[in-house]
Amino acid sequence: MADRTDEAFTRGDIVWHDGLFKTSARPWFVLSNDDHPFHGEDYLVAGITTTEREQAIELTAESWAVGGLPETSYVSPWFLTTLKHTAIEQGVGTVTDEVCATALDAARDYLA
Repeated sequence: MADRTDEAFTRGDIVWHDGLFKTSARPWFVLSNDDHPFHGEDYLVAGITTTEREQAIELTAESWAVGGLPETSYVSPWFLTTLKHTAIEQGVGTVTDEVCATALDAARDYLA
């Protein structure tokens, strides 16, 4: 995981952004990889929330390869957007490859 915002984030990193509308600060799951156009400048991300939903992917203590969040959180693979690198406050952590694959598959299902 990039721990400073001057390094590119990679797929599976969790980053903090102050909010798309400046009232919804939250962590985001980086889905894009270095094949994404403008990698290091823009990222495709999925929202993370503390609201439990049946279709969401729970992030447990075992979900993390590095770092973590203070509360049980859930990836919403249907809540997709892009974030500019310069708008990311910091890296929060990195999830395991298994969690990353699950999130990617779920996001693809919503786009298929």
